[in-house]
Amino acid sequence: MGRIDWSKYTDIIGHIEISEDILTNIPGWIKAKGYDNVLVVQDINTHEAAGARICVLLKEAGIGFDEFVYADGELKADEAAIDALSKAVLPQHNLLLGVGSGTITDLCKYVGHKTLKPCVIAATAPSMDGYASKGAAMTILGMKITPQTICPEAVFCDITVMKDAPMIMFASGLGDMLGKYSAMADWELSHILTGEPMPPEIYGMMSEALRLCAESAGVLQNRDIQAVTRLTEGLVLSGIAMSLYGDSRPASGTEHHLSHYWEMRRLAEHKKPVAHGLSVGVGALCALTLWKSLPVQPERPGEQDRAWIEGLVASQYGNSAPELLKTQNPNLPYDLILEKWAEIKEIARKLPEPGDVAELLKTVGAPVSPCDVSVDSNLLRESILLARERKKVYTVLQLLGDLNLLEKSPFH
Repeated sequence: MGRIDWSKYTDIIGHIEISEDILTNIPGWIKAKGYDNVLVVQDINTHEAAGARICVLLKEAGIGFDEFVYADGELKADEAAIDALSKAVLPQHNLLLGVGSGTITDLCKYVGHKTLKPCVIAATAPSMDGYASKGAAMTILGMKITPQTICPEAVFCDITVMKDAPMIMFASGLGDMLGKYSAMADWELSHILTGEPMPPEIYGMMSEALRLCAESAGVLQNRDIQAVTRLTEGLVLSGIAMSLYGDSRPASGTEHHLSHYWEMRRLAEHKKPVAHGLSVGVGALCALTLWKSLPVQPERPGEQDRAWIEGLVASQYGNSAPELLKTQNPNLPYDLILEKWAEIKEIARKLPEPGDVAELLKTVGAPVSPCDVSVDSNLLRESILLARERKKVYTVLQLLGDLNLLEKSPFH
C-alpha cells in the first residue's frame, strides 16, 4: 500500500513499517535484533488500543518483558513522567517498547537516551510527526523544549489500530502537518536573509510529507485506510527530515512558537494545555495571516524599544526569562530586507490562503480559531509579541519585529 521506500532512511531508523495488521511483526523483529528483556511502556488508553495485545504476542514468542502503564490518560512529558519511567527502567531491560503516540514516544526517546536503552515504537494514532525524529518535545520547569535524544530503532504503524484512534487525534496530526506551510515559509525566509542552510533534498522531503497529508484531509473523517496511511506516511517522513537536518527547523516555525507559548502560559496558570497538534493548526492559520499581511513595500522602521520587550519577557516567561534574555533575536538591517523584499513577497504569494487551510482542518473537526484553543485576544496579542523569544531563529515574527510591525499585525 505504501509508496515510500523506507529502506533509503535506514541510517536514521533501521526499520519502518506502515501497513495494516502488523503488530504480529513486532516480536519477530525484537528476536531478530537479539533483545530478550523488554519494558513495554503504555498509558491506560494505549494499553487498551494495542498494548495488551502486544504483551500477549511477546509472551507467545517467549520474549521476557515487564509492563509499565501510566495511570494518567492525559499524560504530559514533564518531570514527573520522566521520573516515573526512569525508575521503571531496570538494568536488565535492553529495550523500551513504547506503545502510544506523541507523549509516549517522546518519553521513551528521552528516557532511553538518558538510560542508554534503545527504543522501538508501536504507534497508536496519526497525531504527530515525532515518531521518526531525534527530538523529544518536553516540558521542563514549565518551558517547552525539544532536546536532541535518539531515534527509535524501529517504528511500527499498524493502520488497523491507528484508524480507530479518536478523531481528535486525526485532527491533531493534520494540524501538525498543515503547520508545515508556515514552517517551510519561515525556513525559506531565513535561507534568503541569513543564509541558513536549506538542503534541497530535505526541503523536498518536507514538501512531499505536506502533500501526502493535505491530499488525505478530505476523507480522513471516514477513517479511510488509504487516507490514514498517507497521513501517517507524511508524519513519519517529516520526522525523518528533522532527523536528517539535526533540528526541528524544517518542520517548526511561527506556528509552533505560538503554540508553545500558549501552552506555557496555560501551564503557568495551572490549566490543562490544548493538544499540541490542534494548537499548531490554529497557530498555522495565524502565521499564514501574518504572511499575507506583509505590506507591498516596507517602510524604514524607527528606533525599537528593546527594554520594553525585555520587561515583557521577564514578566511572562518567569524562571526561563534570564536564560532567554542572554541572547537577542536575530536583528537584520532594513536595507537587506528591502533588497530581498521581492523574494520575500514571492514566498507569501505561494502560500495558501488561511481560509483554505481552515477548510481542510474543519473536515476532521479541528479548531480553526484562537478562542477554540482557549486563546483569548489578549493572549493572542501577547504571543505575537513574545513567542519569538523562545527560540531565536528567523521567522516571519522576527521579520515583522525588524520592521516594527508586530504591534500593527492583524491581531492588534
